[in-house]
Amino acid sequence: MRFVTFRSVAIACALMPILALWVVQAELIWYTGHSTTISLYYHVTFVILLLALANLGVRRLWPGAELSPPEILTIYMMLCIAGTLCSHDLLQIMIPMLTFPEYNANPQNRWQQLILANLPNWAIVTDPEACRQLAVGNASLYSWRMIKAWARPLAFWSIFLVTLMMALLFLNIIFRQPWTEKERLSFPVIQIPLLIASSLPRLLKSRLFWIGFGVAALIDINNGFSFLFPSIPEIPIIRAFEFRDYFVERPWNSIAWTTVNLYPFVIGLTYFLPTDLAFSCWFFFIFFKLEIVLTSALGIRDLPGAPFPVEQSAGGYLALAVFAIWLGRRHLAGVWRSVLGKPGGADESREPVRYRTAVLGFIMCTLVLIALGVQLGATPGILVVFFIIFFLYSLAIARMRAELGPPAHDLHFMGPDILLHNALGTTELGTGNVSTFALFFWFNRAYRSHFSAHSMEGFKLAQTARIRSRSMMIAMIIALLVGLLAAYWALLHALYVHGYSGKTAGDAFAREAWNTMAGRLSFPQKPRIAATVATIIGFLFALLLGFMRTSFTWWVWHPVGFATATCWSMGKIWACLFLGWLAKALITRYGGATAYRKALPLFVGLVLGEFVVGSLWTIYGAVFHTPVYHFWG
Repeated sequence: MRFVTFRSVAIACALMPILALWVVQAELIWYTGHSTTISLYYHVTFVILLLALANLGVRRLWPGAELSPPEILTIYMMLCIAGTLCSHDLLQIMIPMLTFPEYNANPQNRWQQLILANLPNWAIVTDPEACRQLAVGNASLYSWRMIKAWARPLAFWSIFLVTLMMALLFLNIIFRQPWTEKERLSFPVIQIPLLIASSLPRLLKSRLFWIGFGVAALIDINNGFSFLFPSIPEIPIIRAFEFRDYFVERPWNSIAWTTVNLYPFVIGLTYFLPTDLAFSCWFFFIFFKLEIVLTSALGIRDLPGAPFPVEQSAGGYLALAVFAIWLGRRHLAGVWRSVLGKPGGADESREPVRYRTAVLGFIMCTLVLIALGVQLGATPGILVVFFIIFFLYSLAIARMRAELGPPAHDLHFMGPDILLHNALGTTELGTGNVSTFALFFWFNRAYRSHFSAHSMEGFKLAQTARIRSRSMMIAMIIALLVGLLAAYWALLHALYVHGYSGKTAGDAFAREAWNTMAGRLSFPQKPRIAATVATIIGFLFALLLGFMRTSFTWWVWHPVGFATATCWSMGKIWACLFLGWLAKALITRYGGATAYRKALPLFVGLVLGEFVVGSLWTIYGAVFHTPVYHFWG
């Protein structure tokens, strides 16, 4: 077993500010690339591919000086963790949020009474000039007034964020051994980085790889120039087919917004997925569409939101977590015996820290999070339930990524705050909890880029590359701290230059949080019993799917497909999942494992061809400050 090397950590840390600025410019400022909204970050994969290619030259010129595969994988893992921090679903939301109430409060919207009066002034930015300049742009972060305005809120939220991530890290340590060593889950998301790090020369010699790479690259090159020069015909990849052109009458017009997209990279990634998962994803997508059609046909109008597909998915996520706990019950019993110092405990010789440290660390981090939430105005009991739901979500996401690796997952607008509001209503929650939930919106809007999944994949990479797990954990913590500073700098620098008000996704993200809070306090809502029942039904149905899957080998419907089928991402990739599933099913059925291995480079080429050209377009847009074609988003 080897240690993480200093040079791999140094290279990753040096790249973090550059990649953070790239992501912020592409995703937030120009909205022309959305790397952190898919499971395999294409901006990190692009950089790792460049490093691996450069490494081949170094190996030829200076044998022995090249980076080893474990070092490349360490860099990949650290950049992914840093990428989660500056992602579409974390700090890109938080930074504009902290200034939005002060800048947008006016007598007409009554935000001074509804929002600002219910928020601690140390948790948001209250300097009017700092708020205005971040919103409008054409300003600079680098002044004492700006730094002073941000110092207190960022200090508080940094403590909160690091504590939250450490809690997730300790939780992953508890589940690491059964997932990576006993069940030996496949971790499909990291298979392409593994191939780049260990088998790049073999890939580059494959004719099928270059065919796949060329097809995806030429499509994106053509569409990129078509975006800049509309006289060039576009190859229809995004919205290749729209149902609204044909579904114009009831009840079918209820799903008229459904589209067919043909992303080459999703078809390529689907090849790495278990066949039953790919099948389940597109099957349950159609299943939920038919639910909506049936609801429309029956004329059910007195239940806004019916048939509550996203609420059902939330129940599915919770069921996945409960099922993961159930499958690991013997290991968890051994962990508990180790914590208590009793004989027969779980083997902890290969763990980053002792199980007692992991369990106590998780408990302490959770207590700190609850204490910080109380300082914001929430009640302890509600916060306990909130974080239980959040950690169950996190466990479910880590498990689904480890076992099955869906290309994307999100669960928009169905965080613990929504479930609690559905169950209790505004009055029962109280103003303090409602305002705290608004402040928590930045890490609960969606769950596309999640630290829990990437850190568990980091532990799997450590096992595969024979890196000591403790050494990898230290690298993760370094990535968390350096990545946090890089994300703060990139976001504040870019937003003070460009602004966010009315022209970036940051405006929309921040507006969602505070409009929701103002709406709930202005017009208190009663509990949404039907929505809560739908969550319970989704929970029970997903448990049934999990039970059937473990009981019968012929059962092909997977609970992960049910849980992810209603998300924004699945609406974009369901057709690609069908095509990838069909291709893999035909290849394995008529050619077996040999044909599967031979065809693998073709699908890797589809992924890397789109990632390389797509990354180059986003870099072009970031450098020249202009919108460009984006192959995803």
